Amino acid sequence: MKKIFLLMFLCFLLTACKDKSDIKFEKADIETLEESSEASLEESVLETTALEEYIDVFVSGCVNNPDVYTLKKGSIINEAVKMAGGFSEGACKDYVNLAKKLEGGEHIVIPSVDEVESASFQMPVDEAKDSQGVALVNINTATKEELMCLPGIGERKADSIIEYRKSKSFSSPEDIMNISGIKEAAFNKIKDKICIN
Repeated sequence: MKKIFLLMFLCFLLTACKDKSDIKFEKADIETLEESSEASLEESVLETTALEEYIDVFVSGCVNNPDVYTLKKGSIINEAVKMAGGFSEGACKDYVNLAKKLEGGEHIVIPSVDEVESASFQMPVDEAKDSQGVALVNINTATKEELMCLPGIGERKADSIIEYRKSKSFSSPEDIMNISGIKEAAFNKIKDKICIN
């Protein structure tokens, strides 16, 4: 393309001049023309690249090369899995929606068939947060240690919460008052720190 442009320019100059003896091209002139066309080409490539946006996603689980990958904004999970070397042996390929568009900072986990069949696999979920951005404690799924981080909840009350939810999940934060020893005063201390999903 550069050579065609250069030849057209030279032909134009040759036909535009009446006296051919006036036209003298030095090798340096031709090199300067080539350099300037290369520079403008590089600038247009840089401008195009700057317009494209990229996102980072973490791909883990049953893929060959789990890691953080950079993809174009608007990419789908299937592209991220391919960048991570594809599915590894035993991956449950149908568990994740491969056509879903990715968001920046997303964590894609590909479970194994065994994990899905044993129902031991849980997709990572965004934590619920309070108005200051502090993670809330989900009383339906929290561990004993997480429950004990709540004000007024000791080991016995944490055990009672876990025992209660084995037979029935909490349908609202207020349901925690069904636990012996947690009444309205105790609930008021923790109500802004708990959630149910």
